[in-house]
Amino acid sequence: FLRLYAEEEASGPSAGGNVQLAPPPEQLALLQRRLRQSLHGRLPGQVDADHDVYHEIICEDWGKRPGLQRRVFLEEDVMGALYMAASDAVGCGVDVAWLTVIMTALYRLFPNEPRFQLILKAACRDGPGESEMVGFLSEQRTLPVDVGDLERATLLHVASTIDSARRVRAWRAPVPFEAGLCIYVNIVATVHDMPLGCKQVVREAGVGHSGSTDAYCHLNLRLDQKGPQDWDFRIFHWDAAWGRDWGTYFAAALGSAILDLAENPLAPLLPSAAPASVCEESPCGKPK
Repeated sequence: FLRLYAEEEASGPSAGGNVQLAPPPEQLALLQRRLRQSLHGRLPGQVDADHDVYHEIICEDWGKRPGLQRRVFLEEDVMGALYMAASDAVGCGVDVAWLTVIMTALYRLFPNEPRFQLILKAACRDGPGESEMVGFLSEQRTLPVDVGDLERATLLHVASTIDSARRVRAWRAPVPFEAGLCIYVNIVATVHDMPLGCKQVVREAGVGHSGSTDAYCHLNLRLDQKGPQDWDFRIFHWDAAWGRDWGTYFAAALGSAILDLAENPLAPLLPSAAPASVCEESPCGKPK
């Protein structure tokens, strides 16, 4: 891949296919440097948004609680509406569009909560040699989503809040024992239109056989892209204290938020009428 990128930067294949590349970074050395920095620790107030490493195993069991899981199936026209909102209505990109409708659904399900603490999987490749590293390199980053007055806030307000925070990297590594009090979202996109006919192979997610599971935070969402407008949306877990039917309410609120973001981004965050369901879901990963 590095050789292919170098040829593209040189405006076409080089003579004889010989491209002079800088020596690739030693991957274990890069990972060791990041780990060593994290083990040194940091004083209060010392925050490095790009290089702080979070060791989740330290406080994983602290937030452990009974949980429930569910898989959400979105119809083709619903996904079309999401992509129209991401490219035309708002122009925020599909990642921000996903986060916007997820947060909108949560605000509508918890109308007394103006602030949520998100934990995102973020690519952190700003260190020396990290951009050339071929492999998985990311970190967990937390950022608050606070829209203030819910009666006056709109969907565009939520999208702008999230997009602005991501652009300036107004996030940080979670502090110990914080993850259990947050909303965890992991968006895994795929690479399309690769050169030379290459294609990223995506493995179909497995189907759960039980609606019950262990939960380690309030809510954990995993979104895996399978095609240009095809996503696998899984609720890894939510707090069982919210009730077994909460996943159904969330699916309905998510579909309503997608419709509002596509049709009217300036719609109020809290609608006067109950949202209608435009997506289907089932407790065990099987469509109804």
